[in-house]
Amino acid sequence: RRQLLYYAVAAVVLAAVLWSGYQSFFTAAPTCFDNIQNGGERGVDCGGPCSLVCTQDAKPLAVLWSRAFPIAPGNYTAAAYVQSNNLSAGAKAVPYSFQLFDDQNSLIVERDGVVDIPPVEVMPIIETGINTGTRTVSRTLFAFGGTPVWHSAAVPALSVGSEVLAQDGSRLSATITNNTLYVVGKVTIAAVLFDASGTARAASKSVVSIPAKGSQPVVFTWAGGVSGITRAEITVLPPF
Repeated sequence: RRQLLYYAVAAVVLAAVLWSGYQSFFTAAPTCFDNIQNGGERGVDCGGPCSLVCTQDAKPLAVLWSRAFPIAPGNYTAAAYVQSNNLSAGAKAVPYSFQLFDDQNSLIVERDGVVDIPPVEVMPIIETGINTGTRTVSRTLFAFGGTPVWHSAAVPALSVGSEVLAQDGSRLSATITNNTLYVVGKVTIAAVLFDASGTARAASKSVVSIPAKGSQPVVFTWAGGVSGITRAEITVLPPF
């Protein structure tokens, strides 16, 4: 009997060891990088507890408008307004291009770039210092060069205040306030001026660093002013 008891105990211990090994090697805890749809995921390694947004849940970006603004002879700033409905997600390093055409619909110049799209509803994408030589821009085309990969994201609590727009459209100033307990660096501030009909007439951007629980003034200027301006929009595009 005693020998049988020993055999029984040994069998139980062996079974426990084998079960533990099976659990460890063949039924590991679900992760967001195991190439399996598990653990409450909506797709393979996306949705649910994973930061990656599933393709079927990601909403496409919409280009509301794109324009080029003359700054000086042969020098333009191009801007596009992009709408995103992925308000709790952001996308890193999304490629894009501006194409500027003349009145004969001939391409003058193409400017490529990449942009991080934070979880904001509408954002301007601005390219400055575009050289067109002696040619005049009549039409601007903006397009993304690939499908964004969206991840759940949050942005720091930043706010815009104390906006002052000069009547002649030559100067726009504001104060950006950081309500967090840490420094927020590489914050892109985009400014767009509109006339009474809601048409964009000028754009500019700046990159600033804002101290913790502090503020940072920003100033945009347009030499010679911009006539017919009735309002300005300042958009804060923080890192995420």
